[in-house]
Amino acid sequence: MSTTRLLLLGAVRVFQPVHGYLLRRELLSWQVEDWAHVKPGSIYSGLRTLASHGLVEELPGDPVSYRLTPDGEVEFRRLLDLSLREPEPGDAARLLAGLCFVTVLPRAEVREALRARSLRLEAAVSGAAARRRSVAVDRLAPATTAELFAVTGHWLEGERRWVEEVCERIDAGHYRFAGDAPGPDLPVDGVWPPAVLGDAPETG
Repeated sequence: MSTTRLLLLGAVRVFQPVHGYLLRRELLSWQVEDWAHVKPGSIYSGLRTLASHGLVEELPGDPVSYRLTPDGEVEFRRLLDLSLREPEPGDAARLLAGLCFVTVLPRAEVREALRARSLRLEAAVSGAAARRRSVAVDRLAPATTAELFAVTGHWLEGERRWVEEVCERIDAGHYRFAGDAPGPDLPVDGVWPPAVLGDAPETG
């Protein structure tokens, strides 16, 4: 639920005021059904749930539009920070949702959150290796159980390497974070600006 909530709050924040149909169309263009397991019909029910919890406000009209409340902004920031700092081995959906909105934060804050994630991943890699050794020594579980911890270790180590790589890109000036020089931050005719503005094709 936290992943769906983060996606809905973040998307409302980007496009507010926005009605459910446009929000649904935008989120489906991000293919959230594939990687976040968000079904199209659940977007409308999710918005109603957020409204009942005071996290979004329903604006009268036909159709009804939504915008974030102050409590919704607090919850959005909490979930975004959690998505960047806390690994969830075996389920990347929360991280992927956070990456959709990461540029609302200052660059230094993103770097600090990812550094914290890297430290947790290092500890988890060590833990998986220790559990793998324990299975071999204690023989209290089938020998093949060791492979569970082997593959988990590889997943965690792969994610740790990605954190290093994305931090290098962030340090090199990729993406536009809060506090950076202003520029085009929203899609134009359905096309979002590039990661580095110098990569944009010339127009005119």
